[in-house]
Amino acid sequence: MLLIFTLLFSLGQSELVYLGYKNYTMAKKEHQPLIVFYYGDDKQSKKFLDDFIAIATGQHSLQKTGTYPTNINFGLVNSVEEKKLMEKTQIQVTPSIFLFYADTQKQKYSGAYNAQAFLNWLKKTYRDSPELNEFYPSSLLQKWDQFVNKINSFQLIAFLATPEYRVSPLKAFVQAAKQLPQGYVFCHIFNPELYQHLGLKKEESGLVIYSKLEDLEDISEEKTKKYQTYLYRFKGDIKNTDEILQFLKIYAFKKGFVYVDDTKFQKLSRRVDLLPSIMLLYNKTNPEHEHYVQQMQDARYPLLNKAIVGVLDVNGDCEERLERVYEINVNTTQLPQLIAMKPIDDNRFYKYKNGPLDPIQFYEQIQSGQIKPFYRDEGILQNLYDGAGIYKLTRSTYYPFIKEQNDKGIDVVVTYTAKKCQPCKDFRPDYNEVFKKHKQAIEGKVIFARCDIENNEIDDLHIDNYPHVKLYAAGKEHPSTLHLQKTEENLTQWLSEQSNYGSIFKVKTDL
Repeated sequence: MLLIFTLLFSLGQSELVYLGYKNYTMAKKEHQPLIVFYYGDDKQSKKFLDDFIAIATGQHSLQKTGTYPTNINFGLVNSVEEKKLMEKTQIQVTPSIFLFYADTQKQKYSGAYNAQAFLNWLKKTYRDSPELNEFYPSSLLQKWDQFVNKINSFQLIAFLATPEYRVSPLKAFVQAAKQLPQGYVFCHIFNPELYQHLGLKKEESGLVIYSKLEDLEDISEEKTKKYQTYLYRFKGDIKNTDEILQFLKIYAFKKGFVYVDDTKFQKLSRRVDLLPSIMLLYNKTNPEHEHYVQQMQDARYPLLNKAIVGVLDVNGDCEERLERVYEINVNTTQLPQLIAMKPIDDNRFYKYKNGPLDPIQFYEQIQSGQIKPFYRDEGILQNLYDGAGIYKLTRSTYYPFIKEQNDKGIDVVVTYTAKKCQPCKDFRPDYNEVFKKHKQAIEGKVIFARCDIENNEIDDLHIDNYPHVKLYAAGKEHPSTLHLQKTEENLTQWLSEQSNYGSIFKVKTDL
């Protein structure tokens, strides 16, 4: 029995597959688009076989002189050995070449069997066929996982679902896509099994917009009903390009913009899987600021799928909350102003400000690196110690100082403070007292430090409760954290267990 095997050659996304009766049907489904060369013992087949393999694997010398597709798969069928398969396909003449795509659709090659003629045909087919052209403005979706991937990856998608035999809707849709290059992602669907996910019936042609611009949750297969709440159907003439364009433009400007409150602002800034957020901070009661709000609305369309654009009315509690929770100092006398957040992970984000008031320029300068992220940092302090003799750390000095001391074999214990934190104020005398009691014994061994976390942003430091204490013990890879209630007794006991010089802090008892 003939051994069926598959060889894969690396050429972009292309594959060369040797086909037999058992894997033929599966290959046509899984390797679309697929060009199959049926060859025999005739001279023409033998002469062209080496050229076909060279082209399929990207090794032909003629391919170096032009641009040819890399997203087409190639298959070989030996008609002599695969007689049963040849009977099934009803292909009686060799050599023969067929292109298979879009499930059942196929195209026969009718040119001369030489490399130049075949490559010319391949290039023309690639240019004229929506299913083959990787630069085609609309991509074909055939499976559910492809559908899910699209709606999880993009904010604004135009879907056209239509039976494959109806050419007019697809032509109008493609023409609209070519004239509307920014913002939207365009996809077309022939598979009737996917129609239901767009709220359409089989054999029905429909244009549906999916918008996640105002939602922050991902879509999964278990949430199929939920994502349908973000679908908006076009009710005009689906064969009319102008009507489609008008609908897409109006929808983009209407839905492509968010007014946020401080709660939604937090979601926008804290989600690493989201796009960067560009926000206009303004005063709603100031009529002069309306112009800037309109400017943000106008910027939404060219920035679609690049950044989330919105506005935030800064007044009252919101101003205080921005400063306390998001570490963004807002001066209400300097409104309006643009800020931007680019997520790093679920707890941190880069912040940008002091750029132009034009949101598009602001975005471009951030992307180019012209505008750098800003951080809260008190810099290099003139007075390195506070009144109690505790060393004061800032963003600029935090890690360099700790590393320098650890390299000398010195432990560094740090407490983190915040101005409006009453428990921090209550713990301060206890922290100072432990230092005072052991000051002479720990000299050259342990340093007590303090960091004003509100005015200094420390990389890779996540503190969500106050007061907070960490110990950077020399020779240890990670710092220790005091999880007990912050008291003089607990701090002393903890240091006796965690510090390299724990014996200094051990409480002596009389026997």
